[in-house]
Amino acid sequence: MKSIKIACFLFICSIIFTVSVFAKSPVWKISKDGNHLFLGGTIHLLTQSDYPLPGAFETAYENAVILVLETDLKALETPEFQQALIQNSIYKDGQTILDYLEPETIQRLETHLADRGIPMEQIKNLKPGMLSVMLSVVELQRLGLMGTGVDEYFNTKAVDEKKQTLHLETVYQQLEFLSKMGKGNENNFIQYTLNDLKDLPRLFESMKKAWRTGDLARLKKTALDPWKDRFPRIYHSLLVERNRNWIPRIEAMINTKEIELILFGALHLVGEDGILKQLEERGYTIENQ
Repeated sequence: MKSIKIACFLFICSIIFTVSVFAKSPVWKISKDGNHLFLGGTIHLLTQSDYPLPGAFETAYENAVILVLETDLKALETPEFQQALIQNSIYKDGQTILDYLEPETIQRLETHLADRGIPMEQIKNLKPGMLSVMLSVVELQRLGLMGTGVDEYFNTKAVDEKKQTLHLETVYQQLEFLSKMGKGNENNFIQYTLNDLKDLPRLFESMKKAWRTGDLARLKKTALDPWKDRFPRIYHSLLVERNRNWIPRIEAMINTKEIELILFGALHLVGEDGILKQLEERGYTIENQ
């Protein structure tokens, strides 16, 4: 489960219109024609020191009758999905990630793995997306930065309170995104991952500070722009395509009398392709909470 969650955090975690200037939390109220719902930008991994969450989350949750998450977190734990995860994350027919990396990148990877006590044999069959996720998870664990994120916190709360829960996409759709990540650009992708690992604590803390206050401009600069510039195909598949797929579902929810709280990675809110910008262009009123 945490493998997919960290993938969402790293690759899927400003708005260039006035709401971003005055933002004070990661939660927005979206309304039109007397109906409304709440959107919450999340960080998928947090530590105990990050709690309590910004109060706007709890207020929105208490006012909502339906909680909507990116995907079904319980389904991530099923044996069927774990088997599919393995099958879609590794090379077959004798291929390995080493076949796609330049000698300098292989040397950097070997050095990093040796420093972490991880044998190359253990990871060489992983496709670039899963390898990047694994390296990041190991580093976050080593730094003590792995913990319950916003999505998991409210999912557990909703289960305990028997609140209705819906999902924007299936776990198998998320797996498809992960399995294709970095394909065709393996060497640069792994180089970029290794570079990011060096600065992971600072980057992680910077992102969390921006997230807590709804500072989407800072999130855009810190986490979104580098990916958009270096890996436009990943940016398009992980953010642009998914945002477009979600917009009709979000609009349908706004047009119901029930109040929903929709939670997804904060980077889905950010920039010209972000959910907030698209809803603003469709005439919805957007208020930071």
